[in-house]
Order: sequence, then C-alpha cells, then structure tokens
Amino acid sequence: MVMRLTLASKVTLIRMFLVPFVAIGILYHRYGITLWLFLISGLTDMIDGLIARKLGQKTRLGALLDPMADKLLLSTSFLLLTLPSIKLHVSIPIWLAVLVFGRDIIIVVSSVAIALTTGFTKFDPSIYGKASTAVQICTVIAVMIVNYPQLDEVYVLWLFYLTFGITLFSGLHYIYIFTKRYNLENEQEQQNHDADHGK
Repeated sequence: MVMRLTLASKVTLIRMFLVPFVAIGILYHRYGITLWLFLISGLTDMIDGLIARKLGQKTRLGALLDPMADKLLLSTSFLLLTLPSIKLHVSIPIWLAVLVFGRDIIIVVSSVAIALTTGFTKFDPSIYGKASTAVQICTVIAVMIVNYPQLDEVYVLWLFYLTFGITLFSGLHYIYIFTKRYNLENEQEQQNHDADHGK
C-alpha cells in the first residue's frame, strides 16, 4: 500500500529541508539570515499543525515526521551554537548542552527499554517537557540575536540558567513517569499471570 504525502506532511518536510541551511548559516556566522530561517521553520511547524487539524490530515507518517523535524532543527542548532570550534562571540555553555542532550538520551533509552520489556509505546509529552523545549528554542534564538551585533553574554546568561533548571526538572519528571509506568505495567502483568494460574 502506497502512502501519499499530505499537504501537512509536505510542509513538515520543508522544515526538515531548511535544517542544513540553518546549520550552514551558523557555521558561517550569518546570524541575520539564519535567524530568519529558524523563525520560518517555526512558522512551518504552526502551519502543518493547523493544516492537519483543519483539513483532517492527521496521519501516522505526519505524527512521526513532525517531532522528528522539530528535534532535528533544535538539536542541530543547539549543538552548533555550543561548539568552541565555531568561535562564536557568545555560545551556549557546554554544561547546558550536556544536560539537554543527556536528558534526551535518557528519555529515548527509557522509552525503548519500557517498550521492549512491557510493550507500552504511548508516551505523551508532559507540560514540563513542552516548557523545556520552549526555553531551549528561546535560548537558540537569543544566542543568535546577541551574536548578530556581538552583544555581551550578560543579556542571555539568565536564560542559560532558566533553561538548565527547567530541563533538569523535566528530565527528573520523565524519569518519575517512566518508573511509574514500568512498575504499573509489571503489576498488571503479574496480576494477569496470577489470574491465569488461578484458573
């Protein structure tokens, strides 16, 4: 069966297509145009969601591509704005990048572990996870803005600490949710096992 691309999915693909250009802009210190490309990418995120809802174009492919495009854009930008080799006037601190990517790795590993051991695969993003993503996006935009006229780090330092706090809290919250879900699935499996042996 051939799955046709909906208009919403095509808009999502445009966002993925823009990622290399955002990366090139950061690498070559073209912060003005890169900021516009990043904002346009964010606009496509709003548009594909609106199209999917209004035109009834919610598909499994779209549900997979949309968060993938978001994470690809954010992770690429965050990483490049951290690398010392790019020699930015103001860069994202390495300690913050380590926390952000470490949290993502923990979430992925925990999700896969629970899926493989219990079969549970539906993990909805929490409000804290959404808040963490939002402040990370703000951090990327702010760093590009201060690098454009080469402003002092003091203008974004508070945002680094805010991102650190929210990201850390959301990571701990995900660990709590995953642990709770894992224990719940195990309890249900044990109850089913006991019921089968009780027949």
